[in-house]
Amino acid sequence: MNPLGRFVRRLWPTEPRHRRLAAGAAMLAGAALTSVSIFATGPTAVPEPRTEKAWPVAVMPAVPERRSPSFTAYGRVESSRVAELATDLVAEVAEVRVREGDWVAAGDLLVGLADAEASLLVAEREADLAEQRARLASIRSERDMLARTLDQARSMHRIAQDKLARHQQLLDKRLISRSLLDEVVAQANQASIELENHERRLTDLPHRLAAQEAQVAKSEALLARARLDLEKTRIRAPFSGPVLAVHVAPGDRTSLGVQLVDLADADAFEVRVQVPDAYEARFQRHLELGHGVSASFADGRELPLSRLARRVRPGQSGLDAFFALAPGATAPPLGRVVDLRIRLPEEAGVVALPIASLYENDRVYAVEDSRLQAIDVERVGELHTPEGEYRVLVRSPELYQGRQVITTQLPKAVSGLLVESSGA
Repeated sequence: MNPLGRFVRRLWPTEPRHRRLAAGAAMLAGAALTSVSIFATGPTAVPEPRTEKAWPVAVMPAVPERRSPSFTAYGRVESSRVAELATDLVAEVAEVRVREGDWVAAGDLLVGLADAEASLLVAEREADLAEQRARLASIRSERDMLARTLDQARSMHRIAQDKLARHQQLLDKRLISRSLLDEVVAQANQASIELENHERRLTDLPHRLAAQEAQVAKSEALLARARLDLEKTRIRAPFSGPVLAVHVAPGDRTSLGVQLVDLADADAFEVRVQVPDAYEARFQRHLELGHGVSASFADGRELPLSRLARRVRPGQSGLDAFFALAPGATAPPLGRVVDLRIRLPEEAGVVALPIASLYENDRVYAVEDSRLQAIDVERVGELHTPEGEYRVLVRSPELYQGRQVITTQLPKAVSGLLVESSGA
């Protein structure tokens, strides 16, 4: 046995259990040596070159120009004039000629109240007026008579005074008795009193006449009020329009301020539209400058902007725009929600793009050297082309004439992304 064999034999365990452990360790060592030799002597892998993916996109050239922005909004048909017809009479409701939803013309009878009491009051006031007018006529006749007889009263007074003077001379000459002179003095005094009464009555007549004319005017006013109360028993439509509500029925008894019928004015129909926040400042600016803002129905009928109003209501707040319907035109039913297209005045330097070009409502991407470049834009409005295509109108100094803008929605669009463009 050679020396190596003796050395191995010396190291190899003699007990069976130790021999099994040594055999296992030897097998593991052999497997490890084999693996190391395989990796050490195997061929070296050459990595393949990595290529960047180019995303296919459609592009179109930017064309800045003047365009009229528009947008679609929902509005509610309302009336700026709604009459809540009431009465200040206490009377029984005799008849109700309308129902909710009826369309009435101006002057149509809506509700009739019992008018017996009002008719009696009119008759009483007419009689009182006739009496006062008769008194006025009597005073005027008295004035004319006193004016005509004034000269006669003065003449009689002068005659009496002359007679008194003659009888005084006769008495001084002892040609008449004292008793006869006393009779003449009494006659002269009576003539003076009658003249003074005549003149006093004539002086007082203008005051009596004015007072009686005032009484006649008062009676005329009371008669007019009675006739007005009689007319109030006939509740008529102040304008044409739909009946919104009826609050009474025959047999009800009215009192002061009781509401009878609600009526809307058809000539004051308008459409209320809540203006989106993005358009509030533009609406106010155009209205202050007198620029035309209009809306249209789907059938093409135009509605001019009449006014703006800011009001906070339960569940909503902001700016409301009111578009007037032409008087006499066929209008949708009151309260209906309608679809309107709002058209603003022309804006300069806007670009019309497909909706797919817009990212997060304020960004588009241009293509420069086959890579995307983000551009922040201002969304000006919307546009429907004559062909019926929908476009969004945006504006940015970076969207110059002919710049290529993508019209494709990419899931991970970022600046610098490699793309392969084609015409839109």
